[in-house]
Amino acid sequence: MHFKKKRFSSEFTSLSILEYLYLNSQNIPVSKYNIINNTPLIQKQRPVRVNLIILLLESNGYIKKLNTFSTSTFYQITEKGKEAYSSWIRHYLEYARSISDLEGNE
Repeated sequence: MHFKKKRFSSEFTSLSILEYLYLNSQNIPVSKYNIINNTPLIQKQRPVRVNLIILLLESNGYIKKLNTFSTSTFYQITEKGKEAYSSWIRHYLEYARSISDLEGNE
C-alpha cells in the first residue's frame, strides 16, 4: 500500500519558515538545515520546493542569507520579514476571534 505525503501550499510553507525565523533568528542566524528540520511540517515538503521558497523569501527581502566561512547556509529574518509575519499573525488572530464570535451567537 502506498501512502501519499500531504503537501502544503507555498503560502503555508513560506509562513511556516517566516514563523520559525521570527521565533529563532532575530538575534542569531540559523542554518538552512535547522530551518528544514525544526519547522513543523516542512519535512513533508520536497527539498527542492523548500529551497525555492527560501530563495523567494530571500529575493523578496523577507529573509537574508549570511555569508559565513562554513559550508552551511545561514539565514536571518529581516525587518520586512518581521512585519510580514506580525501582520499575518494579527490577521489570523482577528479571523480566529471572528469565528469564535460567530460560534457564540448561535
